[in-house]
Amino acid sequence: MKKLSALFALLVLAGCSSSHDVEPQPEPIAEVTPEVVVDESVISLTVVTTPDDARVRIMNIKPVYEDGIELDEGKYDIEVTKPGYLTYRKWVVVDKKTILTIELDSIESIQAAQ
Repeated sequence: MKKLSALFALLVLAGCSSSHDVEPQPEPIAEVTPEVVVDESVISLTVVTTPDDARVRIMNIKPVYEDGIELDEGKYDIEVTKPGYLTYRKWVVVDKKTILTIELDSIESIQAAQ
């Protein structure tokens, strides 16, 4: 009977533990206000066109033009085209953040003026 009582006590105690697993609580998320830094040394080009769906290309580099394209300081061959309009093509010096505004002339308006 003592062996049975000892075995029972051992089984009961085996199921008990003085330590228990506690899931770690996530740390609260700190709210951080982003710091906006304007880098004056960034050289970029944005071409604003009329009509606004005209095609803009930089002819002397491989990357495809996109608004705010970052460039090295230098001269760039800019072409702006749209069917039904005269093509704009000029060399532009870009040495800082540059916004170029191009208004294409309609071929119809030029023919009507003649």
